[in-house]
Order: sequence, then structure tokens, then C-alpha cells
Amino acid sequence: MAEITAVLQKSETESLFKKRSFLFIWAITICSSFSIAIFQFSQSWYVVKTLDKEASLGIVFIAANVPRILFMAIGGVLADRVSRTKILFLANLLRTLLLVGLLIMLATGHLSLLSFIIFGLFFGALDAFVWPANGSLLPNVVDQSQLTRANSVIQTTQQSSLILGPMIGGLLVASSGGYILSFGVPAVMLLISAILAYMLNIPATTSSSTAKPGMWLSIKEGIDVVRQSAFLKALFLSTIFLNVFVIGPLMMGLPIFVKNVLDGSALDFSFIEGAMALGMLISSVIIGILNVKKRRGLMVTVSLFTMNIFFFLFSQSSTLFACMLTIFFIGITFPATNIPLISAVQSSVDKNLLGRLMGLLTMASMGLAPLSLAATSMLISYGFSIENIMSLGALSLIVVNLLIMWKLPALRKME
Repeated sequence: MAEITAVLQKSETESLFKKRSFLFIWAITICSSFSIAIFQFSQSWYVVKTLDKEASLGIVFIAANVPRILFMAIGGVLADRVSRTKILFLANLLRTLLLVGLLIMLATGHLSLLSFIIFGLFFGALDAFVWPANGSLLPNVVDQSQLTRANSVIQTTQQSSLILGPMIGGLLVASSGGYILSFGVPAVMLLISAILAYMLNIPATTSSSTAKPGMWLSIKEGIDVVRQSAFLKALFLSTIFLNVFVIGPLMMGLPIFVKNVLDGSALDFSFIEGAMALGMLISSVIIGILNVKKRRGLMVTVSLFTMNIFFFLFSQSSTLFACMLTIFFIGITFPATNIPLISAVQSSVDKNLLGRLMGLLTMASMGLAPLSLAATSMLISYGFSIENIMSLGALSLIVVNLLIMWKLPALRKME
């Protein structure tokens, strides 16, 4: 029996990588993910090092996040109405032109903080159309039995870009080409991504002759689907509270924690971030190999609680080794939560609604992140220590998840 299972898994993997459409989506993900990771590192380093505007770096990130949140629902509706590959082609082409504009300003000596803020506004608006389109492509080209494995490959690629992208960016900045090269390489990669999307050209899921409701009614239709589904309701609530209680304290608090609690250096900070990224990468690979199809709800439930427990343990740690160990396990739980959930949504939701739901899900996951960051900043300004903020966030999320699982058991029971 074990040999038969192994043969079946091997054949599934081989058939997945023999699909031309999947290989194109994977190549688009590679180019897009690595280009963004390389650019964000180069942009941050340029603002901090060259412009000497360290305190203003947050404004650049906010400028990119606000339009993402505002336009995400609209991007989801368009992903259900227009060919998703055409959206990716046009958006990546425009993002390429934006980077070319930055290169011209860099070459002429006119690149400033305002340039990055304006760039962030337009780039973030385009992201709002890219993410729902990209997130709803796989069900059109991959069988339901392969969705978990396909999502694992995509997630592994994206996690790898978080580790390797900044390293490549650092090498490019340090090379003789400097920022011209570190901004130019992402521009070329985005252009390749646009060309691949144009060549893939998956038609729209709905017929162009079909009468379509207005934009607001389309968004409302997606919201109604969430309200009527206990599983989707539990998913959205978990996503929202995860971002409220974890994202701000963890992402903003890490450098503060390293500085104040560990009395560590930038190298220590890089070790901790690397440990989390390594955990995410290993978890994505394992989930792809296992290709979990059943009891995904139980896996998500266990992963959420495990994440909260290790987050609490991290807040109580006082040595570098303990922090690296606990955050490594936190990193493992992220893909173990995200991949089964995304696969379940993609396999259970009508493809004509998938773009809207992916847009709403992304908006839910991102929408409260600025609020979480602001709340964390406010608590720190009132004298709360970062370790207490982290432990409070972890304990609060444990309680919230218990209530969600109790009131909405569909998330635990989903298949």
C-alpha cells in the first residue's frame, strides 16, 4: 500500500510539472516575487543610506499599502470579469515602466523621497489588481487533487524570494553597477513576467456576452458569499484577528525585541529573521510533498494554536538561541495554516467568484495591518515593553481562536 501511494504521489508531481500552464504561472511567480524582494531591499537601503531619511521609510511603506487596501476589492471583481493573465500582463508592464521611471530619475540625479512615495502609491494600486488575479489562477490550470501541492510550490518560491531576494539585492548594490543594476534587474524581471502572462493568456471565467452587475453589486455578492458560508466566515475572522494580534507586534517588534531584550546587533536580528524564513521554507516544501487533501481543517486549527503558543514562548525568551528556535517553529506554522486554507478556498468556491474572494481575503489580511502597527506603536509610546505586547497579543489570539472554533466549527471540519 505504501508503495502504491508513493507511485501515485510521484505521478501527481510529474504531471504537475508537465503542465505548461502551471510552469508559466510558476515562472511568473519567480520573476515577480524576486523582483519585488530585490527592489524593496534596494529601495529601503537607498532611503536609509543615500537619502539619510531613516525615519521617513515608514511613509514609503504606508504609501504603497493604502492603495492596495482601497483597490483590492475592485481588483477582485475585475479578476472575475477579465482574463486574469491579461490583468497580470498589463499590471506588470506598468510596474516595469514605473521602475524605468525611477531609473531615469536615478541616472539624472532627481531621485528623492517624494519620488519613492509617489512610486509607492502607483505600485501599490497595481498590486491590488495583481494579487487577486494571481491568487485565483491555479484552479484554472490545476486539478483539485493537485491544488495543495501547486500552492506549496508557489509558496516555497515566494518564501525563497524573502531569503534570497535581499541577498541578491545587496550583491547588486555592492557591485560596480550599484543602484542602476539593483533597480534595473527587477525591471527586467517584471517585463519577463508580463511577457509570460501575455503568452499564457487564460480566458476570463465568465462570458463577455453575459450581463454583469455593477461594481458595487459584484463586491456585495462576494461579501454575501462570505456571510452565508460558515467556513469562509471563520476563515475571514481568523485572518483579521491574526493580523491584529500578531502582525504588528511580531513584524514591528522584532528589531525592538532584539535591541531591548537581547541587547543584540543587526547580525542577531538577521539570524532571527533567517530562522523564521527557513521555517516557512521547510514547511512549504513538506506540505508540497505530503499534498494534504483531507483533514485540512484540523491541520489549520492545530497550526493556529501552535503558532500562538510559540509566539508566547518567543515573548518570554531571553537568549538568541531560544528566540531562533521558537521563531523557527512560528515560521513553520505560517505555511501550514495558509496553504491548506488557500487550497480549500480554491477548490470549494465557484471560479466565477474566486477573484472577488481572493481580493476580499487579501484585503482582510492586509487591511488591519496598519491598525496593528499603529496600536503597537501607541502601546510602546505609553511605556509597554515589547515582550509584554507580544505575550498579550498571543494570549488574546488564543482566546479569539477558541471562540471562533466553538462558534464556527466549519473551519475545523473543512475538507
